[in-house]
Amino acid sequence: MTSPNPKDAVTSPTVHFSRGIPPLEAIPSADIAELTGSVLSAEPDRVFQYAPIGRHTGDRELRDQLGAFHSVDPDRIFVTNGSLQALDLLAAHLLKDAPRKKVLAEAPTYDRAVQIFERHGAQVSGIPLRGDGLDLDVLRERLRTEVPAFVYLIPDFQNPGGVTTSEEKRRELVRLSAEFGFTILEDIPYRELRFAGTAPTLLGELAESVEGARVLTIGSLSKILSPGLRVGYVIGPPGTPGALAALAESTYLSPAPLLQVVAARAFASGLVRRNIDEVRKLLRPRHDTAVEAVRKALGEAALCVPEGGYYISVHLPVRTTEEKFLAAAAAEGVALTRGSAFYPADSAPPSGTVFLRLPFQALSDEEFAEGVTRLASVAQRAE
Repeated sequence: MTSPNPKDAVTSPTVHFSRGIPPLEAIPSADIAELTGSVLSAEPDRVFQYAPIGRHTGDRELRDQLGAFHSVDPDRIFVTNGSLQALDLLAAHLLKDAPRKKVLAEAPTYDRAVQIFERHGAQVSGIPLRGDGLDLDVLRERLRTEVPAFVYLIPDFQNPGGVTTSEEKRRELVRLSAEFGFTILEDIPYRELRFAGTAPTLLGELAESVEGARVLTIGSLSKILSPGLRVGYVIGPPGTPGALAALAESTYLSPAPLLQVVAARAFASGLVRRNIDEVRKLLRPRHDTAVEAVRKALGEAALCVPEGGYYISVHLPVRTTEEKFLAAAAAEGVALTRGSAFYPADSAPPSGTVFLRLPFQALSDEEFAEGVTRLASVAQRAE
């Protein structure tokens, strides 16, 4: 590990490893504004009126475009205000009358998802996350004693771990879903941001050929087009979009018609595909230099090297508590998200380590390298 001069670190700007938001240059703002202007000129009456009611599942044009994008029947798609709202509605749908309130998730996993599930009465339990996805030996052992209402996972470039679930494990998860009768929620906000390797098959696609398997896929345009449009969606079996629409209409009616139409035109014009290509070109070199910076400063121990997405993760050996480590990092000008917060309540990072989620997508090469060098210094001095 390398050590900077502490006096230099504290006088430098803070390095923010605390949020995974798109860099501004990854959002085609001018193109979206132009599309919005054309929509407003052509059909202001429609986009400023209420959306239809009666189990309305989203703008027809947008669902057609999403169906083409994912090669699925548009009638299987339900549009939401971002993917968090999709998670909230799905939790309400799956847990309300469920005889089992147990939910299984990767450990670590997306902390906001855990909060949503718990708000709906779920008991969220963690399954260890390995370099190729969930530890299926642990999952099978759990299934022998209690079948969950659903299993939640982020199979591509996972937040926060960066892990991609292997094709073999995806097929086995779908088989287990059919055998034991639980639902799988696969959350895919980063799937299109692949920098290397070949994409494994979506679990939702695999489930189509396995009788009794049930997979609901959650998507979002936040990382591939714009988070400000607040467009998320669910791909599910027949009946699920209508059930979610009934829940939505009793709370917020529908997502904003204007934003749905703009998103539809972004697909139709080719903007979404072009922007995905541009974002990959933008982030691939940042990913490569960030991985090398972590290796140089923190070593190879417990390092996850992703093939895409936003996050590199490290279980860093330390001789102190997480609380003291975070305080020392803050004093050195490094803002971190508390790593243990990504673990469900019954799980934790390995003893003697702190879990670090290191987003690289919005930092320059120099900023990222400076941040991990400061973390190495903190780890060396920690007691």
